[in-house]
Amino acid sequence: MDIKFGEQIILSYRRLSYTAWYALAEFVDNSTEAYFGNQEILDSVFEKEGVKLTVRVDYDSTNDLLEIVDNSIGMNREELQWALTIGKPPLKPAGRSKYGLGMKTAACWLGNKWVIKTKKLNETNEYSATIDVNEIAKGNRDVNLQENYKPEKEHYTKIFISDLNRNLGGRTKGKIKDFLRSIYRLDFEDYGLKIFLGDELLKWNREKMINNKLHVNKDGSLKKKDFEFTIGKDDKIKTITGWVGVLESGSRRDAGFSIIQSKRVIKGWPDSYRPETIYGEGRNDLVNQRLVGELFLDDFDVSHTRDEILFIDNEQEELESKLLEEFQDYKKFAQDYRKYLDDERFVSDNDAINALESFSSELDSTLLHDKIFVDTIPGENLLKKIKRNLIEAVTGRMDASLKAKIDNLQILIYLDSDLSANDPYILIESTDNESRVIIIINKSHPHWTYLKDSDSILNFVRHCTYDGVAEWKAYFKAGRIDPDTVKYIKDGLLRVPLEIENNGK
Repeated sequence: MDIKFGEQIILSYRRLSYTAWYALAEFVDNSTEAYFGNQEILDSVFEKEGVKLTVRVDYDSTNDLLEIVDNSIGMNREELQWALTIGKPPLKPAGRSKYGLGMKTAACWLGNKWVIKTKKLNETNEYSATIDVNEIAKGNRDVNLQENYKPEKEHYTKIFISDLNRNLGGRTKGKIKDFLRSIYRLDFEDYGLKIFLGDELLKWNREKMINNKLHVNKDGSLKKKDFEFTIGKDDKIKTITGWVGVLESGSRRDAGFSIIQSKRVIKGWPDSYRPETIYGEGRNDLVNQRLVGELFLDDFDVSHTRDEILFIDNEQEELESKLLEEFQDYKKFAQDYRKYLDDERFVSDNDAINALESFSSELDSTLLHDKIFVDTIPGENLLKKIKRNLIEAVTGRMDASLKAKIDNLQILIYLDSDLSANDPYILIESTDNESRVIIIINKSHPHWTYLKDSDSILNFVRHCTYDGVAEWKAYFKAGRIDPDTVKYIKDGLLRVPLEIENNGK
C-alpha cells in the first residue's frame, strides 16, 4: 500500500502562514538563485545590455492581477517541468532553493490562477504554462503547455497571478517595500540587484540604515564588533558569525538582530529577532531600543516559507546563551550609556571645582550679605501689584518672542529689552489662567550680561520657563505651591533635553 496525496491538497496552500512580503520573496529567491548558478554568463550579458539582475513586481488592484518579471537566465522545457513539480527538490538543492515548494505554494497562496512564461538564454523557445488551482483540485492537472519562438538573446521568467486571495495595496504595500529591501540588502550591496515595486526602485543604504545610526566612540570608531562562535558537538557543530553594535539614539524599530542565511535575510528589520536572554520579554528599555546586529546562520535549516530558522534539540537555547555571553558588554553599554557622558559639553570635575571656587568669593562678599540680611522685603500686595503692572505693560506693547502649545496649555515667552535694570530678572504669571503661562525675561537685568552665547541663553530661558511651568502644574494639578513640589516637577522637566537627545524623540 502506497501513501497518496489528493489533488485538493493544493487548496490548502492558500492557508499557509505566509505574509505578502515573504510570498513575493519566493519569486525573488528563484530569480537570484538562477543568477548565482549562471553568474559568469549572465554578468557578461548584463554588461553588454547595460543592466543588472532585475525583478519587477506590479500589482494591478483594478484588474486583480499581480505580475512578477525577471531578466535572469530563464528555463527550458525540462527545467520548467521540474519547477512545476510540487515537493521535488531542485536539481541542485542548495542556497535559497532547497525544498521544491516555494514558487508553487507562494503563487497558490497569492491567487487561484497563474501563468508562467519563461525563455532561457541562448535557446529559441518560450514556454508557457497555466495553473488553475480550482481545476487541479478537481483532478484536472493539465497546465496547457505552449511553445513560441523567441530570439536566442532573450531571457526572462514572467509570472502572472490572478483571482487573487490577498489585497496587496494600502499599508501592505508599504510593508512589502520595507521587507523586500531588508531581505535582499546583501544582494543590493554585492550584486547590484534591482527590485522594482511598481515604478519604485527599492534601495538599501547600509550607511544610512545602520552605520550612520551607530554610536561613535571617542577615538572615532563605531561601537560595533564582529564575532564568530560555534554551538553543538561532534558531527552537529554549527558556526555562527556576525556583528553586534549599539545605536546612538534609541529606536525600537531599528534595533534587534537580522538573521541571515545564504546572504538572504530570514528574519530581520523591520521585524527583528530579539532573543529573550538578551532583550527580555516584551520590554521597551534601552537594550530593546539600541542593541542591533546581524547573525549569519548558514549551517541551520530554515522553514519552507523561509521566514524562520528551524532549531533542533536545544540549539536555540544554546545559541541564545552564547549570544548573551558574547554581547554582555554591549548589552551593558546599551543599557547604561548616556550620551551626555561623552558630550563635549559635559562638565568635568575640574570645571566644577573651578566654578565653586569662583562662586565662593561671591558668597563671601559683603554685597551678598547685605542682600540677604539687610535689604527689606516689600509687602506681598505691593509685590503682586508691581508684577501685575509690569506684565500688563510688557504684554500690551509687544508680541511674545516664542509661543508654544502643549495640549491645552499655551506658553508665552517674552524677551524684553525695555524693562529697567532695576526691574525683576523674571516675571511669571502661572496661576491666573489654567490654559496659559507667561514668562517675561528682563534683558536689561545685570544677570543677562553673563550669558555669553546661545547655549547659555538657551539654558537660562529653559530654567525660567520650567520655573513657570512647574508652578503652573503644582497649582493646578497638585493643588499647592510649596517649594518641594515645584522643585520635584522642575527636576523632571530639566531631564527632558537629554532624554530627547538619547532617544531621538
